[in-house]
Amino acid sequence: MNFNVFIEQINTLGIVVSDTMEQQFLTYKSLIQEVNQVLNLTAIDDDAGIFHKHFYDSLLISPLIKADTTLADIGSGAGFPGIVIAIARPDVHVTCIEPTTKRTNFLNRVVAECGLKNVTVLNQRAEDAIVDLRESFDYATARAVAYLDILSELCLPFVKMGGTFLAMKGQRAMEELEISKKAITTLGGSFKESHFFDDEIMGERYNLEIVKIKNTPKKYPRIYAKIKKTPLSGRNHD
Repeated sequence: MNFNVFIEQINTLGIVVSDTMEQQFLTYKSLIQEVNQVLNLTAIDDDAGIFHKHFYDSLLISPLIKADTTLADIGSGAGFPGIVIAIARPDVHVTCIEPTTKRTNFLNRVVAECGLKNVTVLNQRAEDAIVDLRESFDYATARAVAYLDILSELCLPFVKMGGTFLAMKGQRAMEELEISKKAITTLGGSFKESHFFDDEIMGERYNLEIVKIKNTPKKYPRIYAKIKKTPLSGRNHD
């Protein structure tokens, strides 16, 4: 996917791309490629891979995000999907929560060099950031290789009542959802809808909408080691 095809593709998602946005996307891509030489941000850093597997994939959730809202990106890493959403959706305020200092330094550099006014970067673990940010976002998301029961415990506590956790998952999404329903219910969530994309390069993509219908009990999220060791689903883990 070259840059022009990328722009055409995100137009189909309802994103109106300005000249400023185009420049921001190109600046962001160049920063990923520059910094990735010294810091392991991503295994994918060729132009086509960044535009398709990082930027386009991140923006598949954009149609699910209403105008003038707030989004928490948990475990932002190199900024997928948080920074990408922030560029494409200047009406959405994005808070990137990332525990690794080198990565938050990178994110802050992207924010500065792209001139993004709608991003807050926090160098914290989710279970620490929740102290000040519990149930304060319209949306929370995570694009990470963690099982849905774990992601739900990290993300749902940040979502306000009536808000939505957008879980970005691959081909095993519906299996994970079935196994994670107990955890989602415990955390105050309710599955609403699955949005399926079948991409010839990325494969199957499912973006799951999980709505917050009850307050998350104050004891969640637990520290990450406990979340991982004893998932709320009761799932046996490796």
